Amino acid sequence: MRGGFLMYVLVAISVVIIAIVIEKYYQIHKVRKANEKLSFYLAQQDKPENIRAILRIHGQSSPLGLMLDKLYNADTDDIKLIQESMEAVGNRELHNLEKGMDWLSTLSTIAPLVGFLGTVIGMVQVFMNIQGQGQNTVDISTLAGGIWVALLTTVGGLVVGIPSIIFYNNLVQKLDDLAKDMQHEVMEHEIRYRKMLEKA
Repeated sequence: MRGGFLMYVLVAISVVIIAIVIEKYYQIHKVRKANEKLSFYLAQQDKPENIRAILRIHGQSSPLGLMLDKLYNADTDDIKLIQESMEAVGNRELHNLEKGMDWLSTLSTIAPLVGFLGTVIGMVQVFMNIQGQGQNTVDISTLAGGIWVALLTTVGGLVVGIPSIIFYNNLVQKLDDLAKDMQHEVMEHEIRYRKMLEKA
């Protein structure tokens, strides 16, 4: 309350940031668990028809399953077209997971700037008060009090901004790791699928 109306803006920004962070961590955790569950079931199968059955049951809730569905249920034998189809599905699913990340990045950048703006506005008010008091009647305690109140918004902006940047970078890393794990798994299945075709 002492920091002024921009502190309420920072509170609103922090609430949005917390909501995005919780949602993204939940989504990534859910996708990773679905992928791991599917991989566990698929690892126990060595026939295409069994793999197709598992993909019908467990694959629709997993980005990995949607990608592998393009491999095991392809209408063509052209592996390049199949790879492009899987890549398109993978990019779409990752794009869905990345929704909201741009807002998180923007808000983590804006928060310190809002805090700095509040400090600048507060300092302007302090010096306006000094001018109104006259040169010989400046109260040092009033001046110091006005300055620390003005600096509160900078502190608030940094308190919101610094953790937000940390969470953003961590989420980006988790998404990158998830994408690499899916890519590795898809490559393994491409090799398995080719061996199955050769045996058939």
